[in-house]
Amino acid sequence: MTPGSQLGDDLVKSVEPAADREQVGYTLPDGRSAGDIGADLERLGVIDSGVQFEFLVSLMGIQHQLSTGDYLLKKNSSIVSVVTELTVQEQVPVLKVTFPEGIRIEEMALIAETAGFGSRESFLAATKTAELPPAFAAAFPAGATLQGYLFPDTYIMPVGSTPEDLIAYMLRTLDLRFSPELRAAAESRGLDTHEALTLASIVEREAVVASERPRIAGVFYNRLAAGDMLGADPTVQYAVSLVATSVETFGYWKKELTLEDLEIDSPYNTRKFPGLPPAPIANPGLASIEAVANPEQTDFYYFVADAKVGDGSHVFAVTLGEHERNIQLYGAP
Repeated sequence: MTPGSQLGDDLVKSVEPAADREQVGYTLPDGRSAGDIGADLERLGVIDSGVQFEFLVSLMGIQHQLSTGDYLLKKNSSIVSVVTELTVQEQVPVLKVTFPEGIRIEEMALIAETAGFGSRESFLAATKTAELPPAFAAAFPAGATLQGYLFPDTYIMPVGSTPEDLIAYMLRTLDLRFSPELRAAAESRGLDTHEALTLASIVEREAVVASERPRIAGVFYNRLAAGDMLGADPTVQYAVSLVATSVETFGYWKKELTLEDLEIDSPYNTRKFPGLPPAPIANPGLASIEAVANPEQTDFYYFVADAKVGDGSHVFAVTLGEHERNIQLYGAP
């Protein structure tokens, strides 16, 4: 079948009612090819075929007339209607917000406020009334917050969207990205969804180099299997932030931890208490969730940041003796 053989069907589909179809945000950057744009739209479920999109754009000779910007597009749209939308210069006003991986709900609230989604207080209040997707509700502990459940991504929504709308969108995105396959993989390793997000949040804060995430996750699995302490400094940072006035003085992630900090009596202090902390410490991205679902299988039990290189990478060791040597060799610039 040739790329253009179904364009007639696509034109018929374009007149179907579209009011009840889900909208997705899409940013069309400058310099992106029609083929790449078509692939993006197919991946998002906006159109059925990126190849047909590229063919139609070429047929119409409008490769250089696609308008950059932020769009709200309906899923399962006709290719013709999408091409029309992307070549119209006057766009529907939208709100756009980007949440980096590994930040806390409180930090997200500030970003959402700056992006125009209402006050930080209203965002935090909305997290307390939001409804979790069924796949995550069963393992959600009583009294827990949505820390770890708000998927970090770029969200494009209509002007006037509320914090409740945004948080619902973020939870739907978590349900989509933390897929049934990934949930099953984590479960096969003994973790329910809450525990998997908890471990993923620690991996997110520990890992700087993307390729190390599965290995760091593997180290933590080895420690969990031994009934040992995870020994993760980000959990201590989180525990410290729960102390009154600490955030005002040191921010949400205290950079220099003291010996007193390492002894803080908190269930989040994985340098003092074995196993996982009671809940996530931040909101992990997909790569860290994937690392927890599919960790690297090694005998590594220790790691230390390579201060000599200074790029955030780590040096790994199997034994305590090797680890102590690594600290001497790599632990100081």
